[in-house]
Amino acid sequence: MPPPLYVTVASGQNISAAFTLEQAERPVAVHVPSLSAASEVRLTFSPVSGSGFVPLFRQDGSGGFHVVASGPGPAFGSVQKPPTPWGQVWLAGSQSDVRTFALHSLR
Repeated sequence: MPPPLYVTVASGQNISAAFTLEQAERPVAVHVPSLSAASEVRLTFSPVSGSGFVPLFRQDGSGGFHVVASGPGPAFGSVQKPPTPWGQVWLAGSQSDVRTFALHSLR
């Protein structure tokens, strides 16, 4: 299994820098660290590298956003079918310190 991809959200921010999944055809487990403020955590994706990130919707037809985790953390969540390799970590609220998320490609 490949090593995890580490993605950070800077202090005072709610969005990480863009990342690229090396194996986008595989499900992704997301390790959410303890958060300074409880928050909804999502992965957003773009059809192209670097810009145009949009939320992933749930696959149950409800029209709701796919939420990886919600609360103060720590937690694990997943995205079973990443639509593209290009993504960002998105938080509903900004954090008072740097937060590091680990993305694990699953088999």
